[in-house]
Amino acid sequence: MRSITALRELFEDELKSIHFSGAPKELYEPFSYMLGLGGKRMRPVMLLHAAEMFGADATSAMPQALAIELFHNFTLIHDDIMDNAPLRRGLPTVHKKFNSPVAILSGDAMLVTAYKYLVQSEPSVLARLINIFNDCAIKVCEGQQLDMNFETAETLDAAGYLNMIELKTATLIASSLKIGAMIGGASAEDAEHLYNFGKHLGISFQLKDDWLDSFGSAAKFGKQPGGDIIQNKKTFLLIEAMNSVDEVLKPELQYWYRQQQFDPQVKVAAVVRIFNELGISELTQLETAKHFDKSMEHIEQLSLPESHKTGLRQLSHNLLHRES
Repeated sequence: MRSITALRELFEDELKSIHFSGAPKELYEPFSYMLGLGGKRMRPVMLLHAAEMFGADATSAMPQALAIELFHNFTLIHDDIMDNAPLRRGLPTVHKKFNSPVAILSGDAMLVTAYKYLVQSEPSVLARLINIFNDCAIKVCEGQQLDMNFETAETLDAAGYLNMIELKTATLIASSLKIGAMIGGASAEDAEHLYNFGKHLGISFQLKDDWLDSFGSAAKFGKQPGGDIIQNKKTFLLIEAMNSVDEVLKPELQYWYRQQQFDPQVKVAAVVRIFNELGISELTQLETAKHFDKSMEHIEQLSLPESHKTGLRQLSHNLLHRES
């Protein structure tokens, strides 16, 4: 089995070797631009690793890994349009560099191209792969709609938020692992354990992202923490704070989330102080650890030699303990 690092390099080399081109060029230029922005490539690498865990060579699952990465980037293009986000990874988003109509159409073409790679599989598993992929795509859309609904919702609870991030974020990680496992010849039971591992890992990954935004080190996080607070984003931290705040702190917390004009640094400092007084940092870390532990339980239940589980365990620990 290749290491996670070797699989990432293998995937990056494959991605760089593909030239997305055609006419009209305006449709295809955003492909290369978006994919060139980089990223962790976590989902396709997990797919390749899952395939090798069950005995396949990663190259046999490369088309499906490319399909997952294309689908992921398609969702990012459309999310950025809906959020009117100006930057992604420090560079202009596709709709800002080109324009929104081009970004929408190019994103759609990227989705169709993902299917072209997905179907390059053995006929014996093709129908199952398509069903997993389609189910995943619908759940991601459901999660995005729930996320948008949260923007205007008067009341929210942690369970609703966790359901949203399971659909929007964790499902694609889980589906990537399940697809890789099936290509590798895993049993239905093992494939389901990998799916549930990915689901809980994805939830803990997003919760860690939420925590880092408020409590991460600026030097290690790569940007000034507090972006979610500045944008009034309803994260797990804010939802728990709103639902546990006392009558003394409640007016102050509401004040900062109602202000249209404010000094960003002052707002972030004030809200983080309230989070600290309410124990929100510790609460978020406990919830993150809970889902991480659940993900580990599913690894333990895989009918594989312990040596085959090491890579996923290490990758999981790296994601949980990351600082950026």
